[in-house]
Amino acid sequence: MKKLTALFAGLVACAALNAAPTIYFVDMGKAYQNFYKAKAAAEQIQASIDSTKAELAKMDKTRQEKAKQLQAIQEKAKNPALGEDAKKKLAEEAQPIFAEYQQIEMNMRNIGNQANERLRQNADSIRKVHMEEIAEVVKKLAADKKADFILEKGVCHFADPKADLTDELIKRINATAPASK
Repeated sequence: MKKLTALFAGLVACAALNAAPTIYFVDMGKAYQNFYKAKAAAEQIQASIDSTKAELAKMDKTRQEKAKQLQAIQEKAKNPALGEDAKKKLAEEAQPIFAEYQQIEMNMRNIGNQANERLRQNADSIRKVHMEEIAEVVKKLAADKKADFILEKGVCHFADPKADLTDELIKRINATAPASK
């Protein structure tokens, strides 16, 4: 009887060890796009982009005004009736306007570059934090489903649609979303 029990226990253990692993997959890109925090962050980033564009548009308007002033001075300088002293005076008049024009252009480039870099860094750090939050939910989902593996959809060459947990993941990551306004 003891031998039979030991043999049965051994067979059960072997069957358990040889059982197929439980594998699911999720589309992390889709989950991230549907994450309420990611949507809110995207709105804030867009607001910052819009603000920077408005600031650059104001600066561009001023730059265009300076260009018109310079053009007017150039037109005056083309007058053949002007003497050398008058042309020299026009050149002196144009010099500070041209310097302002160049300064505005340089400021616009700097603001644009700095804003792009700042927004890229902010977006990257926000995405990293959000992906860590989503990964924690994936771990809980794996425990609840008793999954051995949850893979990213992109690494699967084939997967049965029944193994897709993306929609459930989206529900879980948005479970704590504040009530919509």
